[in-house]
Amino acid sequence: GYWQGSHMVDDEALLKADVNRYYDVFGKETDYREMEELVTDFIMTLKSDFNYSSAEFLYLLGKYLSRKNVKSIAAVAAENNVPIFSPALLDSAYGETVLMAKNQGHNLVLDSVKEFNQFVTIGTKTKDVGVVYLGGGVPKDLTQLIAISVSPMTNDQGVPGRNGHLRKGLQEYYYPHKYAVQITTDAPQWGGLSGCTLEEAVSWGKINSESGKRAVCYCDATIALPLIAHALCERVREKRKGPDMSWLFKEVP
Repeated sequence: GYWQGSHMVDDEALLKADVNRYYDVFGKETDYREMEELVTDFIMTLKSDFNYSSAEFLYLLGKYLSRKNVKSIAAVAAENNVPIFSPALLDSAYGETVLMAKNQGHNLVLDSVKEFNQFVTIGTKTKDVGVVYLGGGVPKDLTQLIAISVSPMTNDQGVPGRNGHLRKGLQEYYYPHKYAVQITTDAPQWGGLSGCTLEEAVSWGKINSESGKRAVCYCDATIALPLIAHALCERVREKRKGPDMSWLFKEVP
């Protein structure tokens, strides 16, 4: 569990008490370890002779958690065939669970090249793309790349059925996102991707400046996102059927 704490605290005392701090939120290290052991047990059920993308790994984890009645985003996503890509998956507790499984004789292979190919392929199967960015970092950059990495994937031949733009000097196609929303607390002048403006992305061909729409909200995502979601629930009366993404998991053992 988590507890409301304070950032004005003796962190040495927290360390001795096996309590981790997330700014003003506290979490017990013992709970963290239980989570790691749960994921390690899941990894032990996977095949060691199959290369998994992060989407495939998290899909199977969601199925595993669903069977155990563990409520989570991964479980709900798996139940609805919604892929979750995590390009920096090992930069987390998951990295430790991979090592814990290895100590038990299981060598898990996470294939980032396969993952990138799957992710960019989504850009070849859709007419228009809309994105919502909460912060930035690696996930944002990967999502931005869908707009331009389709070109090398198709050998600069373009995607049938999509209205691509052509860089005449390079003879390569790009497919800027038509709709974009960014919620961030970062500022652009520091050069990080979390603060990078959507206008800057126009210069890369990643955001459509002609027929698209974009908006930036400088706010904590835990404040802004619930307000936006609540407003949408009030205004949108019809629920559209989402795209079928089950093709991503057809080869998963």
